[in-house]
Amino acid sequence: MQIRTVVAAALAVGVTVGVGACSGTQPQNAGGAATSTLTLGSTIAPQTFDPAGAGDANFVPYAQAAYDSLILRKPDGTFAPMLATDWKLSEDNKSITLNLRPKVTFSDGTPFDAEAAKASLEHFHDGTGPLSRELASLDSVKVVDPDTVTLTYTKPDPDILYNLSDAAGRMASPAALKNPKSLATTPVGSGPYVLNTAATVQGSTYTFTARKGYWNPELQKFAKVVFKIFPDEVSLVNALQGRQVDAANLTGADNRKAATAAGIKHLTPDDSISWMGTIFFDRTGKIVPALGDKRVRRAIAMSFNVPQIRKALMADTGVPNTQVFRQSSPGYDESLNNAYAYDVAGAKKLMAEAGYANGFDLTLPINANTTPAAIENYKNSLGALGIRVKFENLGTIPQYFAGLQSGKYAMSPAIFGAGPTDWIVINNYLVEKATWNPLHTTDPTLSKLIESYPAAAEKDHAKIIGEINKFLVDNVWFDPWLFIEEQYFVAGPVNVTLQKSQNIPSIYNYAPAGK
Repeated sequence: MQIRTVVAAALAVGVTVGVGACSGTQPQNAGGAATSTLTLGSTIAPQTFDPAGAGDANFVPYAQAAYDSLILRKPDGTFAPMLATDWKLSEDNKSITLNLRPKVTFSDGTPFDAEAAKASLEHFHDGTGPLSRELASLDSVKVVDPDTVTLTYTKPDPDILYNLSDAAGRMASPAALKNPKSLATTPVGSGPYVLNTAATVQGSTYTFTARKGYWNPELQKFAKVVFKIFPDEVSLVNALQGRQVDAANLTGADNRKAATAAGIKHLTPDDSISWMGTIFFDRTGKIVPALGDKRVRRAIAMSFNVPQIRKALMADTGVPNTQVFRQSSPGYDESLNNAYAYDVAGAKKLMAEAGYANGFDLTLPINANTTPAAIENYKNSLGALGIRVKFENLGTIPQYFAGLQSGKYAMSPAIFGAGPTDWIVINNYLVEKATWNPLHTTDPTLSKLIESYPAAAEKDHAKIIGEINKFLVDNVWFDPWLFIEEQYFVAGPVNVTLQKSQNIPSIYNYAPAGK
């Protein structure tokens, strides 16, 4: 979700680096056979290995270890052959024909062919996972011959190639698809690695071993890939320092400072990946009538002292921002970042104009990682407007996500992803059935702009996104405070290349040092 699942302790609120350090990891032999172990740390465990239910961000490398995608997305974001050797995309973005790689098998021995591709694509289309929008407009999958499929869409989709390089394009064995309960815990793909169930503890440690006979051994840089899950980022920093893991992503400012002070090398993305702030779900006043008035939403946005938040909670890191589109988007407008300047007196005036001078009651969802500083920030900021806040702890991050999607909450603190494409942002947050539009808010002006985007000429995309962006800021659908800084830390003797628009590099972007 396609929410960027970076919500962790930070709710308190293609460069390559090679690192040589003491670790249990050993480099490859000169003969090319992978003999090393790559150990990656995370605070997020995979929710499912079923491609139809998997998420993005932290979940990407888990899936890529076991599953090939139809199209490979290279570190710079360009596309290359994988299970599809080539493809032809229609000019209207309504169909694509893919020629499939022959002589590929799944880890259970089932051959990969056009029928298998059709089964995976239809399985994903019929699913309801956080990335289901990737094939939402798919109309049919036609088997042209054993090595060729044609996908036809009900309407133009400007992200067809991206989606087929992402979750929608990950191919699972047709036999495994018949047992989704088993597939959820044991992936069966054609990918470079196979889950070693005997060395895996669900929710704690996931061990993958290089698959014998894999069609592209160049992608098997390691004999073993191990994912270790930690309860919080502090534990993850300690694991990096102790060389228990080779690499990990850190979002919390204090944790990044601690890792840097310990001499752990890090990579910084060129583009903003996530924004931190507040999301308003109840834009029509269904749950909290006051939030149906955009003056109230603007007042709330104006009540947060972003410079102070940046200093006190984010260690003076992060880029002040009010927009959900990333800075590299052609529709991003720097001038909009003054829209909700901190002004308590002005905010109180707006509250009075809207008829809420005495405030109102509001329930805010939080999670087990939300810090006291974050709670105090919301309590004091909203309290200045007379808003009486009750905090409801939803538990773990997965439970928190489920709660946000339930439609029970009017607004929430959030760290959400600035999607890798503008169309992803639109489909994740703005369309009526978007994952992060749980109350299904619509607006005729916005809907018209969204409908015009897929079929528009590329030269017109910037204008359309710019108008959508301005609508969102003017109507206060979201209240971003900052683009938060994320850094990827590398402690072990591995080379790591960042992946464009991802906080976690793809599994193919790691190699033993010197390789």
